[in-house]
Amino acid sequence: MRKDPTRLAQLRRLLILDSSPERAFDDITRLLATAFEVPITIVNLLDEDRDWFKACIGLPHTESPAATSFCEAFFAGTDDVIVAEDTATDARFSSHPLVTGAPHIRFYAAARLALDGHTLGTLCAYDMAPHTVSVEQLDTLRTLAAAAVDAIRRRPLAAATA
Repeated sequence: MRKDPTRLAQLRRLLILDSSPERAFDDITRLLATAFEVPITIVNLLDEDRDWFKACIGLPHTESPAATSFCEAFFAGTDDVIVAEDTATDARFSSHPLVTGAPHIRFYAAARLALDGHTLGTLCAYDMAPHTVSVEQLDTLRTLAAAAVDAIRRRPLAAATA
């Protein structure tokens, strides 16, 4: 599903990959980091070979290879939200190289960013310690993911009128 040509064409039409930082996305990651009390939050866009970070808190990188993507789990299922309170005991992630080795990720929560039925990316939270997630935090994750999708939708309109 990551290499689906229709999904990739839609992602490319948005002209968002490798674009400059934008406050809306930076604000979303900042709010998610606060709500989940985690050191790493990312708005990812998933192309065929990588997770590109439109906004990121807590990592010095701007992308990661698809081969080490936690977000790959969204292509394997239909859930719009995935939470692994302890990745070391979660069958989906327990053998992941970033769980078994440095930086030893122990918590992952993410929401699918979908447009017109296609997964474009995810809004993710990570930590090196397990977390219990509250109903309020899940609501916040969903709300912020909806805001990220809305910001993605508005981008072409803003670019066309600028």
